[in-house]
Amino acid sequence: MKNIFKLLGLFALLFASVACKDGDENAIYDGNPTAFFLDKFAVAKGPNVGYKDFDVKIGTMSPVSSTADFKLVKLSGNAIEGVDYMLVNNGATQIPAGSNSGVIKVRVYGAGLSQTVAKTLVFDLVSPNIPKANYNNTISLSLIFGCDSDLAGTYQYSTVNAFTPDGSTTSVPGPLTGSVVFTKVSDGVYSISDSSFGAFALFPGYAATSTGVRIQDLCGKLSFTTANQYGDTFSISNVVVNGNKLTFKWTTSYGEYGTTTLTKSNGNWPALN
Repeated sequence: MKNIFKLLGLFALLFASVACKDGDENAIYDGNPTAFFLDKFAVAKGPNVGYKDFDVKIGTMSPVSSTADFKLVKLSGNAIEGVDYMLVNNGATQIPAGSNSGVIKVRVYGAGLSQTVAKTLVFDLVSPNIPKANYNNTISLSLIFGCDSDLAGTYQYSTVNAFTPDGSTTSVPGPLTGSVVFTKVSDGVYSISDSSFGAFALFPGYAATSTGVRIQDLCGKLSFTTANQYGDTFSISNVVVNGNKLTFKWTTSYGEYGTTTLTKSNGNWPALN
């Protein structure tokens, strides 16, 4: 559905630009199936082990009348073929007669990639019999290390054996129950509505919740990032996934800790550690 909207948008943009040119009737689109990339820029991620295939989507302004061949040709970039990426099927695909869309797969290896500094690739789109459109006729890929993550949501928590060294050394056996919200702030990083998972509300003199802490999912490896409102950082250990339950121990740099189980209501947790 998104591809349809994007294609319609390209039609609208094309006709709008033509309409602004009085007396240039010959510039009106004549129905030829000119080819283009659906995206001019994209980020392709590679995991820490193995590879992930990235779909480079192509289209033509109208359906092709007979099967048409297309191929990616590298124009520039510092990503190394065979090390950082490879072109599946040598970067070739076909759009069958009567269709106007296709996919070419780029296999991305993450072992040599960085999370912060992308390697680049610029591809041309060539075909022996279909001309290129005058827009989106190249695509620029940024290759980075990373995996898709989908941990945003609201979860029920149960926290046991919560402890603080503050004051009279308070221990709360629990279970403490409630709900916590993970909100996505960037790829694989989520803010946590209460990173004490109910414990701070029962620690004397503490705020009701621990705020400011984020949890990162880096290809299934969980870690806490940023400090809470008291300037204390969190660490995670003993991570166990059992169906729709995720259990872990959290510990702060100040000395608080607890063991929390998060329960999903809409399926199982992915493999996490």
